[in-house]
Amino acid sequence: MRSIVAPAPTSRGVRALPAGPRDTLARLRTRDRIESIARLRAAASALGDVDVSGWDDDTLHDHLEDLSKVLCALDTELSRVADAVRARGFRVAEPKAA
Repeated sequence: MRSIVAPAPTSRGVRALPAGPRDTLARLRTRDRIESIARLRAAASALGDVDVSGWDDDTLHDHLEDLSKVLCALDTELSRVADAVRARGFRVAEPKAA
């Protein structure tokens, strides 16, 4: 069996990378942030698929209480996220048209 010999250090100032995995916590946080944006996009897409204009008045009346609860909950959560962004000094703005 041959042994693996590490190359001798050079004098060019090249720093060896530390052994072991990259910062796992930072990767998890980044993945969580990416997944959070994906969930927000999915929620916006799901809302885009909702069209109550085709519901007759009786159907709308029958589901009005549930619909109101859901819409209020969505409004609360959207406001919470937007307020957290604004509290950091950033502006929530309409995307510019392409």
